[in-house]
Amino acid sequence: AVVSTQSKQWYQRRVHGKQWYQRRVSSGINAEYMGRYNPTMYKILFLAAAVAAAPAADQAPSQYGQPQNKPYNPVIYNEKEEILPPRPFEYKYGVSDEYSQNNFDKVETQDDQGRVTGSYKVNLPDGRIQIVNYVSDENGYRADVTYEGEPNYPPPPPGGYGPYEGPGAYPGPKPGGYNRR
Repeated sequence: AVVSTQSKQWYQRRVHGKQWYQRRVSSGINAEYMGRYNPTMYKILFLAAAVAAAPAADQAPSQYGQPQNKPYNPVIYNEKEEILPPRPFEYKYGVSDEYSQNNFDKVETQDDQGRVTGSYKVNLPDGRIQIVNYVSDENGYRADVTYEGEPNYPPPPPGGYGPYEGPGAYPGPKPGGYNRR
């Protein structure tokens, strides 16, 4: 379909307004070619950017040549493993918080022979207290674990434990099974 220049002008006046069209026409810009894609402009812009980014002659990388023969002298670090005697220490840590019912502690000591003895105490979720006494020496690590108190488990919910029936629960297979023909 051939569109006349007059219909293009009418469309531009209708879409952009009369003042916009009159400004464009009076400024000497041909309204018929407004908004067209001009690839030459982008080519020139790309060429200008490439010329500006090119390195100058004095900034050009040097040519590769024979590598310089430098003697290889690695630094050899010969460290003799120093065996230090055991250092005695004593370590204690504990928390007793009535609000959160957290109660745990740890004690550890080492003598000048390198023998480590210690113990720690932890409240378990079932209400018991776990106490671990340990020794670590040249014979290895040995632990003695004891429990204080009786385990307390909450009563089962009314109706007992069963399959989940809340939101998103799988309803199970349909009566008669899946392989019905």
